[in-house]
Amino acid sequence: MRLLGPVEYRATAENLIELGQTKQRCIFAMLAVHANEVVMPDELINWAWTADPPTSARNMIHSYISRLRSALESAGDGRGATLRRRHGGYVLETDPDAIDLHRFRRTVASARAADADTRTATRLLREALGNWRGRPLGGVTGEWAARTRSLLEQERLSALVECHEGELGLGGSTGLLDELHSLADLYPENELVIRNLMTGLHRSGRRTEAIETYEALRRRLADRLGVDPARQTKALHATVLRADPDLGTAEPRADMAPSVPRQLPRSIRCVGREQELAMLDRAVTAADGGPVTRVIEGPPGIGKTALAVQWAHRVAHRFPDGQIFVALHGSSAEAQHACPRVAGPVPVRQGPAGQVRGTSTPVPGHDVLRFVLRSLGVTVPPGGTGLVTFGQSALTDLRVLVVLDDLASAEQLEVLLPGLSAGALLVTTRDAGRLTGVGALRTIGLQRLSTRQAQRMLAGILGERRVEAEPGAVIRIIELCDRFPRALSAAAEQALIRPRLPLTDLAAAMTARTG
Repeated sequence: MRLLGPVEYRATAENLIELGQTKQRCIFAMLAVHANEVVMPDELINWAWTADPPTSARNMIHSYISRLRSALESAGDGRGATLRRRHGGYVLETDPDAIDLHRFRRTVASARAADADTRTATRLLREALGNWRGRPLGGVTGEWAARTRSLLEQERLSALVECHEGELGLGGSTGLLDELHSLADLYPENELVIRNLMTGLHRSGRRTEAIETYEALRRRLADRLGVDPARQTKALHATVLRADPDLGTAEPRADMAPSVPRQLPRSIRCVGREQELAMLDRAVTAADGGPVTRVIEGPPGIGKTALAVQWAHRVAHRFPDGQIFVALHGSSAEAQHACPRVAGPVPVRQGPAGQVRGTSTPVPGHDVLRFVLRSLGVTVPPGGTGLVTFGQSALTDLRVLVVLDDLASAEQLEVLLPGLSAGALLVTTRDAGRLTGVGALRTIGLQRLSTRQAQRMLAGILGERRVEAEPGAVIRIIELCDRFPRALSAAAEQALIRPRLPLTDLAAAMTARTG
């Protein structure tokens, strides 16, 4: 299954499986991007049509799925790829390595593993990049395709920049210049790209061109954005001016950040949180002009993570050096007791692979800092001595957004202060009192949804027609969920997987369980 180029499904090198018309091909691409995950019909409709879907959209989705299932069954490629109905949605079950996108991501993750030396990491990155055959999602149109294509191209750029840096560090330069020039033509304002080109030119004895490349970047940034190059780029320029022949990075350096992490989980629209989103937008600087740490406080199940992720996606463009999500699970042991119980399971949050995992005791702050630095591609010095000073130096001037989800202790935040002078920190926690005395904070306390907001949330999941048909049952479900977003989502999941179940019966079952 190929997504990193024209969308294709080949049972063998010669056997190309027909995926159907453009919209059906789009549905296949959506399911393949989210392979082994349940994708709800409403998501497919929203992605495929964006606005004003036809009244027959649900039936059309069902028809597309049936045809795709037949195509998969006819392939007979031995991979075991199947399309199944599960929990009211659809899931493409397959070996992730059967899809080029997932092979690419797995290999990149292996390259970035803490125990991968530079030579091994560079080889793995080249292997990962070999999965690309051109513009991703070729032949698929629409807003979803455009948005996803942009994110995938950013992933490729991040891996390619990191690969170039590793190859330059291993002594390569002349053989890379054509590729470095081509990338700089595509991304003339990306400082990571330009720094690698400057390094390659300087190493190849083309010092004048390296200086001219810097000057061209400086003029573009000044003319278009009104800003100067980052501190790391200025430092490299100064090194080139000194004609320093050695631009190697054998020792850990705080001024190198080669990768651009995009770790935010998938965004889920928060209903009724427009005021809180506006408050997050306004919390920019403290009275002294320094950066402010934004804090979202509330009990488990109130929607802290959903709000944090939605806002982070909303402002991601302001942080071109990356967005890092660190799931600390500080209150996981207590969360299940504090959230109202409903019929059925409560959805589990899942963050990116490699995140810091919480245990019964708080994750040490040094581990949080190491994860952030490694996400940025910074080589972390061994041991803990001087790590905080090193980390603060590495983070200075980087336009990075760091989300610390479910914070357990002030120490987990303090190790990152005051390093993000050009970035932002967003924290979710059950108790903002844990952060007393920690720098400049802007705290937003989340409350239960109003009844009207809860109705809108259920309508967004189940459809307005189903909610409007049984208003009394909907009000009862909202009361039983105590207007908690997570509990409402769990109740809606039970209704989704039983589309013919009257909401009155669901409310009665929930009442019996709570009684």
